[in-house]
Amino acid sequence: MLKFPPFPIKKDNLQNGMALCQVYYKAQKLAINNNRAYHVAAILRRNGRVIKIGENTSKTHPRFKRQYPDGTFASHMHAEMNVLRFAEPGDKIEVLRFKKGGVERSMAKPCHFCQSALKKAGVLNIRYTDWDGKWRNMSL
Repeated sequence: MLKFPPFPIKKDNLQNGMALCQVYYKAQKLAINNNRAYHVAAILRRNGRVIKIGENTSKTHPRFKRQYPDGTFASHMHAEMNVLRFAEPGDKIEVLRFKKGGVERSMAKPCHFCQSALKKAGVLNIRYTDWDGKWRNMSL
């Protein structure tokens, strides 16, 4: 059984806190079970509601095809790009990375490809976990 890491929960509203825990637990479960080297999940929110939870995956999407300087193409989709298919301008995103054991969080700052895609989609408010598993904010 995975031990759930602490996430910020509003204690003044237990029902909201329980729903928040379920969202983060689902994100953690998707990330840990993604069969990838990195266990990353992204949560897309609109007006405070969760729209989509996605993980990094071996699949890709034509909208997010990436070519590297050596001419090769990416054959995977980052968690941020996974949820961006459902994004609208003004949405917010949270990105979490879990270490292999699934307990501790780690650096999940979006890469420059993801930052560019987020900006193009109008998702300008980003929250991600840093190396210590603490939340950091980024504005594009």
